[in-house]
Amino acid sequence: MKIIRVFVLVLLLTGVHFGQYYEYSNKSGIGIPFFNLTTHQNFNADLKHSTLLVMAEFLYDDLTFLKTESGSFEANFELIFAIYDQKDNVLASRVVNKKFTTEDFELTNSRDSTFVQQESFEVLPGKYKLLVKSIDLNTEKIAQRKVEILIQDFAQKELSISNVFFLKQATFDSIGHLIHFKPSFGNNFNIRSGSFYIYFDIFRADSTKPIDLTYKMSHKRSPVEIDSTVHILPATRVSSHLIKVNRTSLRHNKYTLELTITDGIHTTKRTQEFSFYWSDVPGTVEDISLALRQMTYILSQDSINKYEDADLESQQAFFKRFWKEHDPDPSTERNELKNEYFKRVNYANAHFSAMGQAGWLTDRGRILIKFGPPDDIERHPFEMDRKPFVIWRYYALRKVFYFVDVTGFGDYRLHPDFMDVEYQ
Repeated sequence: MKIIRVFVLVLLLTGVHFGQYYEYSNKSGIGIPFFNLTTHQNFNADLKHSTLLVMAEFLYDDLTFLKTESGSFEANFELIFAIYDQKDNVLASRVVNKKFTTEDFELTNSRDSTFVQQESFEVLPGKYKLLVKSIDLNTEKIAQRKVEILIQDFAQKELSISNVFFLKQATFDSIGHLIHFKPSFGNNFNIRSGSFYIYFDIFRADSTKPIDLTYKMSHKRSPVEIDSTVHILPATRVSSHLIKVNRTSLRHNKYTLELTITDGIHTTKRTQEFSFYWSDVPGTVEDISLALRQMTYILSQDSINKYEDADLESQQAFFKRFWKEHDPDPSTERNELKNEYFKRVNYANAHFSAMGQAGWLTDRGRILIKFGPPDDIERHPFEMDRKPFVIWRYYALRKVFYFVDVTGFGDYRLHPDFMDVEYQ
């Protein structure tokens, strides 16, 4: 994946703490071309438009490969990208056909190997709807994602910061320009050591003024772990910036990043949460107690009560024993079931938290953790004389769930008529 923009700032953060988390993909491997989706707004030099980067990530295992006459394996699929305005008028669309051929049968079933399709669109400030649809041409199975996009009018302020873009990997040329990168989908990281990167654009109306950039990373139950300020003078009004973060500087699983820029008169901020995932046994009482509580959907309440308040050594021993007994493939280093479970928990926390309740405790979080991502989501945010609602459909499981936003603040509850579906 290439990017042509010039980055004017690279910062290295160091530390001594070690984390206990990492991500593993949650896709189903049942032949439906599921994908992760992320977007990013780049400020354009004309100060009117922005470039909307759209990236879809696929696992090879989620595509259907057919054996060819030559003995190789081939997957064919089609991607449709479409941008709509608030009246559902199509403003831009693109169809991409992809074909992958490999001689390696193991690659066709890989849940580690991924590829990313990137597209970009020039857009004006405003609210948009983005549709991305993937069609497996070998099976005609379809997966799609619909998201709402807000493109900020960055040049209307003295200072602006774009949305934050997290990168798992970055490659630079000999003079320090970023030439390839791998984004983090969902702002979640799978690294236990090494570095990751934070990318964003800055706009300043007065290109002669220097600015101070402050970046902080904090966990809700601990002091700020990273707090640094850098004095910079970008050469242009729109500039791209990259912060390189040493993974071992951060020892918890969830953080809030706060970026602040000021020219001495004007100040603006941008915050964004990011997280890591459990792979090994959590190393603190706080984290392992939380992990055990989050296992409520697969543990008996007696087990949770017995170990939740036990000493750290007992909790860790139980955690190891439970997941070892439920490892679907002991011949591999990874416990796929454990990684899948906590990936769903963290996704629920990132997307379904509402009214002060953690996402994994909500009705949508519980259903996602138990049954995985739905095959189809039907959203009804604005209906005459009805509260907002969404419908989740699981075709293979023959289950349908109906969630209603009872408060109007994103607090979606499972409709009473669908309570029994969970246990059928």
